[in-house]
Parts: sequence; C-alpha cells; structure tokens
Amino acid sequence: MVRKTAVFICVAAGLMVIGGCAHWQKVTYSDVKPENTARILLVSGEAVQGTVKKIEPHQIIVQQPDKILRISKTSVNSIKIAPPVYDDFGRCISEQEIKSVKTNKNAVIYGIGGGALSFGSSFFLGSMLAGEDTSKSSTTLLGTTAAGTGIGTLLFVRAGMAKDRNDAIEKIRETRREKSLKKNNEDTSEQKNLQKMIESEKARQEKLQKEREELLKKLQQKKKK
Repeated sequence: MVRKTAVFICVAAGLMVIGGCAHWQKVTYSDVKPENTARILLVSGEAVQGTVKKIEPHQIIVQQPDKILRISKTSVNSIKIAPPVYDDFGRCISEQEIKSVKTNKNAVIYGIGGGALSFGSSFFLGSMLAGEDTSKSSTTLLGTTAAGTGIGTLLFVRAGMAKDRNDAIEKIRETRREKSLKKNNEDTSEQKNLQKMIESEKARQEKLQKEREELLKKLQQKKKK
C-alpha cells in the first residue's frame, strides 16, 4: 500500500512539472498584438521567438535581444503567444521586460528549503518502503529518497520561479504607476504655471486698460477747458 502511494505521488508530481510548462497559446495572425511574446513557426520549418513590436497586414516585426526581424505574413505557418500580462493602464508587459527585471532570489530560496524538506519526507517514505521489503532495502531507500528529493526540489524551484516572475511583474506595474503619477504631477504643474501666466497677463491687460481710460479721461477734460 505504501509503495503504491509513493508511486502515485511521484507520477502526480511529474505530471505537475510537465503540465506547468504548457502555457503557450496558439493564435491567428490577426490576434497578435504589439508587445506579445510570440513563437512563430515559419513555412521553412524555422522557429522564431521574440517580442512583437508591430503587426502589419503584410508583415510582423519581431524584436530579439540582438536584432529586429521583419517576417512576411506569407512565410508564417503558425503563431503561439505567451499569455499577455497587463499593467494597471491596460498596456501589455512583454516577457522581455519581465525577464530584464526578474531575479532568481525566490527560486534559490525555495529550492534550498524545498530540497531539504523533500529529502526528509522522501527519506522517511523510503525507510517505510525499505522496512516492507528487506531484500532490497538499500535500493528502495536510495531510489525513493533520490526520486522524491529530485521531484520535490524541482516543484519548489518552479514555485520560486513563479514567485520571482510575479514579483517582477508587480515591480514593473509599480514603476509604471510611479511614472504615470509623476507625469500627471508634471502636467498639473505645467497647467498651474500656464494658468498663473494667463491670470498675470489678464491682470496686466486690465491695468493697461485702466491707464488708457484714465489718460483718455484727462485728455477729454483738457479739451473742455
């Protein structure tokens, strides 16, 4: 019973690892948007990946770390995109930008802590299995501990990587919020300065008008004399 449980846990964990990798979505050419991270399979069989900078009726422009590619629509066989991530203003955050901000801090911490936890759990499980099968106790203990530690560590590392990615996305969102707030403040400041200039000019014109009226009044008085 214990052995069946251990096998079930290992298989389930393996499926979680495999399933966690499948997140690309197949889309049509017209569904691609700027800043999408795309994997483009060409008619020639070549695969291209990068950030979409512009999508036109006849071509798609893709930004890679070291170059810009212009791919004609007729040469595209299929397109897959990573699920788009947006900021608070509905603007897309590209995978390239996320990658430039992301660290591996949580992946390392989760990997170390999760590896130790997985080792302890799998060693305990392996000891129980080894107790049931004394003829292969050392092999059972070693195999269960190694498999459990490896799979457990991988799952914890993936969880840490997901946390690092989410932290990077939130950091980008926060940076964009601050930039937007700063721009709004600058715009407000400019509007206030402009309003002050308008009011100052209005006051100057009113003063000139009064001076003209007073001068005209004096001239009229002189004529009457």
